[in-house]
Amino acid sequence: MVFIEIVLVAFLACWLLYRWLTVYYDEFEKRNVPYEKPYPMVGNLGSVVLNKEPVQKTVIEFYKRNKMHKIVGFFNFRNPVYVINEPELIKKITVKDFEHFPNHTPFINVDDDPLLAGMLNIMKDQRWKDMRNTLTPVFTAAKMRNMFPLMNECFSECIKKLKTKMPNGSCEFEMKQFITRLSNDIIASTAFGINVNSYQDPNNKFYNVGQSITRFRGSQMFKFMISNVAPWILTYLGMKIFDKEKTDYFTRLVIDAMKYREKNNIVRHDMIQLLLEAKKDSAQHWSDEEIVAQCFIFFFAAFENNANLICAASHELMSNPDVQQRLYEECLEIKEELQDQPLNYDIANKLKYMDMVLNETLRKWSFASFTDRVCSKDYKLTDEDDNFVFDFKLGDRVWFPLGGLQMDEQYFENPDVFDPERFSDDNKGNIKPFTFLPFGAGPRNCIGNRYALMQAKAMLYYLVINCKLERSEKTVKDIFNDMRGFNVNPQGGFWLRFVSRK
Repeated sequence: MVFIEIVLVAFLACWLLYRWLTVYYDEFEKRNVPYEKPYPMVGNLGSVVLNKEPVQKTVIEFYKRNKMHKIVGFFNFRNPVYVINEPELIKKITVKDFEHFPNHTPFINVDDDPLLAGMLNIMKDQRWKDMRNTLTPVFTAAKMRNMFPLMNECFSECIKKLKTKMPNGSCEFEMKQFITRLSNDIIASTAFGINVNSYQDPNNKFYNVGQSITRFRGSQMFKFMISNVAPWILTYLGMKIFDKEKTDYFTRLVIDAMKYREKNNIVRHDMIQLLLEAKKDSAQHWSDEEIVAQCFIFFFAAFENNANLICAASHELMSNPDVQQRLYEECLEIKEELQDQPLNYDIANKLKYMDMVLNETLRKWSFASFTDRVCSKDYKLTDEDDNFVFDFKLGDRVWFPLGGLQMDEQYFENPDVFDPERFSDDNKGNIKPFTFLPFGAGPRNCIGNRYALMQAKAMLYYLVINCKLERSEKTVKDIFNDMRGFNVNPQGGFWLRFVSRK
């Protein structure tokens, strides 16, 4: 009898768990929206969670199967999401009717973590607007121009290390780790005000902490999934996605630096200095913790993504020698104009073909495979001809499949082909608006896009001037299908051969 009761209780518990995991799985059917059948807990992200494919591929393939629908349902774990496939509708939601969709959906539970809750991309409504207005002057061309010399110091160390690897004029190595160290040092210098040389000290704490925070694998991946499915579990267990000791490390860095500079009247053209100035000029009376939060999201967004952009662009240059040669010729012209002086912000902006190469890399690789919004008040969506499309309700989550749009042959002919000419002065006007959105769209687009492009452009300049990029024996043939999970990091790595041009 006891055994039967145990079995019945276990069965009931499993049934209740299943019902809880799938409670929203009839959402789209009730609202007459096409969708694909999800799996319990993981939704439509099963292949990503099981480490079978990258999230970019999941989003792109889902878009290809469903692009005939203006709106299609997708399950992000157990949460229903409305995917918008029409560029005109994306424009309405992100720009024209922005007041109905002013916020992002928090990608992690931040209720009990003031540091994460204070990040710009997590902030909502008026609080977000106030912080965005405070930060906007930080990313002007003038501020980036002043910051550029700090980056140059890091580029110099990177190229110096690269040359030591080529005693016989060439070498081959895995590029991601090499460039991640550069990204680490640039962020340490420009955002946190500390000098770190990850080539001389490869195990420095700033780099190790950054690596552990930005890599969504293992236990951190599991906690991220739980945060999406059942955030109360993490709260109950007293667990956080990011280890408190590591987030405290960044907090101490920023607060100690701010106090030291204010006490000693030290001025340095980096992010901390710009945030200090923005804090003084703002009427919002931002706390030190809220300023720290902006440094943290800056690190979180830039550490991995900036390295990914440089690695992907280098891989494409290696794969397309004609593109690499043309870029090299442009860089040579700039080098002659500089007359042995280091690159500067204004001269870097003259690299027009470099811009084309980076834009095509962003299009083809879709590092941000989607961006999102959440409905803040009921909204009736209509198309350009004012025909009814859908009734959104308060709390509905919306995705825009950037990866799918950017790889759609309807908008980009031969999308698998790397062709920078798509972004030439003669051709870029033909790109349909809201089909190329690497940094998002509308008022909530990425505020740091100028910084990211500046870093990538300068590093590629120094790289191409000094080295010819060639295929290595270890270079992955199908690099996109070799990636897994949420990171742009092929299992076989970004292997290249570097041949000195001198």
